[in-house]
Amino acid sequence: MKQMPGLLALAALGACSTAPGTGWSRASDLSVYGSMHVYARAAVDQETLCAGFSPASTSLHWEREYRSRHDAVTDAMTRRYGAAAVEEARHDWAPRVACGDVPDAQWRHRYARLLRLLEIRFGLRSERGG
Repeated sequence: MKQMPGLLALAALGACSTAPGTGWSRASDLSVYGSMHVYARAAVDQETLCAGFSPASTSLHWEREYRSRHDAVTDAMTRRYGAAAVEEARHDWAPRVACGDVPDAQWRHRYARLLRLLEIRFGLRSERGG
């Protein structure tokens, strides 16, 4: 039962939209950044613990797909808010998400949406995807 508050918080985060004028578009950059890390951790846990991918292959895949984009966002946030604020916002924990019968990619998609939102806010990517 100790995990319930974390699961409820994660569920509340998942209900937010990244569409302009709603949910995440009004959240602070540091809050979005912290939540992005929670989603990343849940996605990695799902891929290794539930889907059975090796930690090494999962790490390599995330490195190849997201590292440069993630680093660019982290650099932009560090310039704007300072290293201490960015480090404090980073959450490397996530509540344990139960494994289902099929792989669940929702956590990866939520991470990618928040990463894209921050890229747009910092001018690293246009809203059209450029």
